Amino acid sequence: MTLREMIRMIVVLTCVTVVCAGSLAAVRLATREQIDYQQIKFIKEPALKKILADYENDPVADRIQVPTGKDARGRPVHTTLFPAKKGGEVVTVVLEASGPGYKGPIGVMVAIDPKNDRLQGIAVTTHSETPGIGTKIIDEPSFGAQFAGKSLSANFQLASAGGEIQAISGATISSGGVSQAVARAVGIYQAVKPELKF
Repeated sequence: MTLREMIRMIVVLTCVTVVCAGSLAAVRLATREQIDYQQIKFIKEPALKKILADYENDPVADRIQVPTGKDARGRPVHTTLFPAKKGGEVVTVVLEASGPGYKGPIGVMVAIDPKNDRLQGIAVTTHSETPGIGTKIIDEPSFGAQFAGKSLSANFQLASAGGEIQAISGATISSGGVSQAVARAVGIYQAVKPELKF
């Protein structure tokens, strides 16, 4: 193979690579919104349905993203808010936050009444807790029910740490992770509430 043939082959391969990469990027951009919507629809919507009762819109379709700080690299971080409306008025705002569990982060959806600044309910979305022990945070409805109706100024720590939430026996770490996730969600909501325009 001559030098000229090698250069031609390198140029052709480079062009093919650039075209393929550009095509993949274009497809990703074109389908990104739909993929995001489907992920939310199948992962987060079941939790939304557990904690939302009386609404007329599609909170997933009406979701908004709000800036809520920066990550360790200085890049902006956004949180998705799901507004539930009745008669055109927002009656509930739902957002997700996470707390540390026994085996990894625990994601929790938190429903907030924006008029009265009270929690309406919570639902666990993601976790990797031990089956039968840590999963009691989902399996025991009485645990999640403790959060409903509480003021946003409540102390969401576990009672053993001076808070208002009773841990599940044998699942203290998982219970604490949920409590921390709820407290984080409340903190995020309180920080962005003045800027919300529903």
